[in-house]
This record gives sequence, structure tokens and C-alpha cells, in this order.
Amino acid sequence: MRKVVILKSENDNSDVYSALLQKNGFEPVFVPTLDFCFKNLDVLRDRLLSPYKYSGLIFTSPRSISAVRDALGGQRLKDDWKTLENYCVGETSHDLVLRTLELETKGQQSGNASNLADLMKTDLYNKTITLPFLFPCGNLKQDVLQNKLSEYGYSIDSVEVYETIPHKDLDRNLREAFDSGAPDFLMFFSPSGINYCSAVFERHKLDLTGSRIVAIGPSTKKAIENKGYTVHRTAEKPSPEYVVSALLES
Repeated sequence: MRKVVILKSENDNSDVYSALLQKNGFEPVFVPTLDFCFKNLDVLRDRLLSPYKYSGLIFTSPRSISAVRDALGGQRLKDDWKTLENYCVGETSHDLVLRTLELETKGQQSGNASNLADLMKTDLYNKTITLPFLFPCGNLKQDVLQNKLSEYGYSIDSVEVYETIPHKDLDRNLREAFDSGAPDFLMFFSPSGINYCSAVFERHKLDLTGSRIVAIGPSTKKAIENKGYTVHRTAEKPSPEYVVSALLES
């Protein structure tokens, strides 16, 4: 079986990835790259208690959903949010927000923030949107979503609710993944993931020559190439099916 080192934060769908990869002849090795610490949850809570000030919620990561859950402190999300225009990126986020907050969202098939902005423009066509969207986000968020929505005439109220840091065991786990030589595939899910991993590669002089690199999404691909590495395939969406498809084409 071909060894695939999956460099992503830990979440609920790791078992889905593992089962589908094994079914297609790959040996998955998960190396958690990122950890997260929450902040500004009191600020977020104040915003969540005032749905009448917003056109809806936007989620671009599972962490932002967890931040909303924690900010509510066990209370239910106000039902008024359910009547607004709510969006998310990715099937994982869609399922998590439905399960955690009992909130339906649109746009899960968009795959990335840029596509979501385009989808929102189409979806909101002929609707009167004057209030901002509440956007809980991380410290490493890019401005693609905000810039595009601004161009389309919509505004965002961003609340930075978590910080991304390297996983405490990243160095050790990554070195162990290379113990028997370079794995067949390295799969990166985020720009911050490649940034943290490249520091380990350089520090321990790990040879990536024998590995094919797969990126999840265009921003991750760009970050990998900025580090001087070649991307062999790009999965357009962070779903197990797209990931396996990209590996099979490599």
C-alpha cells in the first residue's frame, strides 16, 4: 500500500478519510499539524445575542463553529438566526454547524472562500441585503472573502475568535513519518500547515524528493509553491472524495 501522510488538524471526519483511503489502496498516516486557542468569546457572544443587526453568519472553518458553541456557553443559538442568510465552506463545516448549532447553512459545496463569495453573490441576487454578515474567524484568515464580498456590495463584521499554533507533537510525529524514508504522498490542508511543516523539514533536513505533494485548495497550493516545493495535484475541495480522486490521479 502507498503511504499517505495527511497533515491536517484533528477533527471528526478523520475516520472517513482513513476508511476511504484504505479502500483505495492507500495507507493513511495522520500527523496533526495545528492546534487552536480560542479568544474574544465574550465579544462573539454579544454579537450572537443581536441577530437583528446582521444579514447572517459565515463559517469557513470547524473552529469558528466551535467558538460559537463555546461563546454560547450551553445556550441555544437564537432562532432568529435561522431566518437569515447563513453560509459555510465545506461539507464538514456544514454537518458540524447543523449538529452543533442546529443551523442550516448554504454554500458547503463551494470548497474555498473565493468560491463562497461568488456563490453568495448569485444566491443573494435580487435580495435586499443592507446589514453585515457576522464572520467568526482565525488570526490567519486571508482577505479573499472580505475583499470579494465588498466588491459585490456586501459587508462583513469579522471577530477573531481563535489563534492557530503548531501542534505540540508536530516535530516528533513528522520525523517518525520519515523514519523509513520519504512517504509516497504528503497531503497539506492549509497554508499554515505547510509553513509549520517546512520549518521541521529544514531543521531536520528531511528529504522530500521521493514524495508527491498534494494540496487542498488553491491557497494551500500557492503557499507550498512559495516554499519552493512542487505540487503534483490539487484537490479543489476538502472532502474525502476529492482527496482520494487527487491521489489516484497522481
